[in-house]
Amino acid sequence: MWIMIKSIFSLVVEQVNYLGMAIRLAIYDTKANNAHKYLGNFWEILDPLFQVLTYAIIFGGGFRQSAPVEGTPYFVWMSVGFSAWYLVNQGFSDTIRSIQTQIFMVKNVKFPVSVLPTIRVLQVFPAVCSISIVAFISMALTGHFHVSIYWIQIIYYMFAALVMLFFLGIFSATINILIPDYDLAIRQVLRLLFFVSGILFEPAKGNAFNSLIYYISRVNPFYYIVNGWRDTFLFDRWFWNSPLQLTMFWLEIGIFAVIGTHLYLKFKDQLIDFI
Repeated sequence: MWIMIKSIFSLVVEQVNYLGMAIRLAIYDTKANNAHKYLGNFWEILDPLFQVLTYAIIFGGGFRQSAPVEGTPYFVWMSVGFSAWYLVNQGFSDTIRSIQTQIFMVKNVKFPVSVLPTIRVLQVFPAVCSISIVAFISMALTGHFHVSIYWIQIIYYMFAALVMLFFLGIFSATINILIPDYDLAIRQVLRLLFFVSGILFEPAKGNAFNSLIYYISRVNPFYYIVNGWRDTFLFDRWFWNSPLQLTMFWLEIGIFAVIGTHLYLKFKDQLIDFI
């Protein structure tokens, strides 16, 4: 057990030590991917904005102050949650193929392979910032922009999201190389998770189906981050007020950390051969 804890800690230290390089490579890779487009990197912001506006129009009737959730206009409630969802969903889905598609970087620039999922996560941040700006504007226009002491806990939820994305990423990136069908399978799961992560509606107990969705959401780590974002900016709730969900979240991340670290360390010297 001590050896595994030491291995997990070593991977985390690698991310900290190579953070500067990861940021530079994320910026470079983003520019390279958008170099042939007329709007270039601007699409990194436009694409998620179109998504959140589409969901607002279809499910919330646009910017109307109808269908409030806990007294909050639907678009405000949805856009705050969507900014968190975009971070965890896009960050996770991008890490799945991160080692497989970016391992050539390790040949050109010497750094640990474990940094590759982190690069993918960092590339999501411009989009998250743009969605957050839209959410804050909607809060201001509807009179729900109230800076409070609760906002400081976004540091906790951001930390929790990054830890989750790293260990889910190192697990999935390794598994995807060993099992090529993993990427396609997990993307179907992510489509389902979108509807049970409280993005478009708040899961509530009711009939058997609604109760099932409710309990799935409570053990869904993505829901924990999304709900935490809303508790921070809209509902003034501290993260320790939900001890059961807090414990469940970190227990799940701990399991993925152990399994993901074990798989990565076991196969890291053979990953290029598998690819």
